[in-house]
Amino acid sequence: MEMKRFLLTLTLACFATGLIAQETEAPKSQAAIWKSAEEAYAVGDFDGAIREYQSLEKAGAVSSSLFYNLANAFYRKGSVGKAILYYERALKLDPADKDIRNNLDMARLQTLDKIDSVPQFILVEWVRNLRNKLSSNAWAIVSLIILALSVALLLLCKFGRSTSSRRLYFIIAMILLLFTIFSFLFSLSLARQATGNDTAVVVENIGSVKSSPAAGGNSIFVLHEGTKVKILESVEQWSKIEIQDGRQGWIKTSDIEVI
Repeated sequence: MEMKRFLLTLTLACFATGLIAQETEAPKSQAAIWKSAEEAYAVGDFDGAIREYQSLEKAGAVSSSLFYNLANAFYRKGSVGKAILYYERALKLDPADKDIRNNLDMARLQTLDKIDSVPQFILVEWVRNLRNKLSSNAWAIVSLIILALSVALLLLCKFGRSTSSRRLYFIIAMILLLFTIFSFLFSLSLARQATGNDTAVVVENIGSVKSSPAAGGNSIFVLHEGTKVKILESVEQWSKIEIQDGRQGWIKTSDIEVI
């Protein structure tokens, strides 16, 4: 009888211990991880903050705030390449955020490679800057609002009392329809940019760019961490890239990370 009581007590103790262990090992919620990361950053534990934020990233979380905070932590740690990578990722999701852009510009000042970009037609640059004033979702909302106004004006045009007023309503409606098209194209362009994977950042201290996708290829030039490149094609462990001044070459895929 005593033996049965002992075994029962032992079984209950093991069960209770298992429950405690499960509670202890239960995964933290995303909100708890976010708070833990912020607390680590506040006390200067940037490695801890990076670890917590990246656990959210590995779990599938995607947001400009997450990437922005990760970039700040890497920057404060002194990892310029990783900081620029995550600032770029944040900017892809929210191109209108001035804080992201300003911090990215500050991080770029720390890079060793100063590459002059190929000059672009001023109108193209102006249109790109205008597009980046809002996010993809914001431009989509703007296009819907303008479209609704256009439809309303077309109705006024149909039921207007005088010929001159109907003509005026029609002209304004056509102009607004033109703005609707531009707004929609801006939204589409930003959405495509956010999901694109043809740009990358050098994350190694030094990346050797070669004339061919082979370790024995001639070294054309070197790039340092933080330099942004465009990926043209990939062959096994090598990626053909182009930098802002138009030069091209092959770099190890492990030396870069896609934005």
